[in-house]
Amino acid sequence: MGRLTGWACMAIGGIQLVGGVRGEPGMTGDATVDSHVRFMGPVFAGYGLAWLDATADDEPDLDRLRILAGLMALGGVGRLVTRATRGRPHRFHDALLAVELAAPVVTEVLGRRERAARR
Repeated sequence: MGRLTGWACMAIGGIQLVGGVRGEPGMTGDATVDSHVRFMGPVFAGYGLAWLDATADDEPDLDRLRILAGLMALGGVGRLVTRATRGRPHRFHDALLAVELAAPVVTEVLGRRERAARR
């Protein structure tokens, strides 16, 4: 799960860097929005590297994975704020929201299984 998340985040970050607003379904905007997306792409790729680093050893760093999953959930909360204040974005963002809110739950369940297996 953690490695898949890491690679997915790196790919998304690369798409954002190269494609700007054209890299994501439903995204539009002026040069300011495009600049922001292209800036955030490498940051998101770096977030993906953190996932990969936390899962690099034989025993993943479950505490770091929890923090990373919590950050993803905060991103989902940000999407909920947008819904409440600006309306529903493109439907593609519904899938992203589902992943962002599910990731901490899945990470926690898998982490608890991992810790139980070690005992």
